[in-house]
Amino acid sequence: MKQFNTIPNFCKNFRENILQMTLQDMSNKTGVNLKTISAFENGRSNNLNHIYLYVDSCTNSDHDEIFYHGIKQTIKNRGL
Repeated sequence: MKQFNTIPNFCKNFRENILQMTLQDMSNKTGVNLKTISAFENGRSNNLNHIYLYVDSCTNSDHDEIFYHGIKQTIKNRGL
């Protein structure tokens, strides 16, 4: 899996490449304004509660495993 510098960057990649969702798709599924999602993914919002948007959007156990492994690896890469 590709390494990411930030959790929001990982989340954006996960949404686009694993879930294959647009910002509008994510907004429709979660009920969260797409500008809010975009702000989180692009580092303009540091509200980590937005991670739950991605957890709730996982449609199967493979998605769950990829997401949790990716978040864990991103944190490890940052030395947190």
